[in-house]
Amino acid sequence: MEFEFKTDYLNDSFRAEFSMGHEAVGHWLVGELGSDIAEIKALLDRLAIIKTQENTETFIEGREFSITITPQDITIKAHVLHLEAEIPEGEDMSHYDDESFAECGIEDFETMLESWIEFIINK
Repeated sequence: MEFEFKTDYLNDSFRAEFSMGHEAVGHWLVGELGSDIAEIKALLDRLAIIKTQENTETFIEGREFSITITPQDITIKAHVLHLEAEIPEGEDMSHYDDESFAECGIEDFETMLESWIEFIINK
């Protein structure tokens, strides 16, 4: 999972750009956590605990995305995909949308969060 963090000086905001297949991580990061360092650190603490618990699955529902955490993996899914799952699938419909769904390893996710904190602090 490759990523790059940028500052939008015109809007005084941050952007997170991720490699193909992981775009949803960037949308989740900026939209759900933003620059709240205390919340990011709390999530990192929670991840450390989850990694020690076998056969555990933790679900966190946000405003636009939900995140499922296991000791090995992270799944990020936009709520819009939950709604699409209730609609019968047609030939032209796809439930997989790069900007709405992503999976990654928990270690990669932790590294990304730590990099995000460093970026915010050093902006």
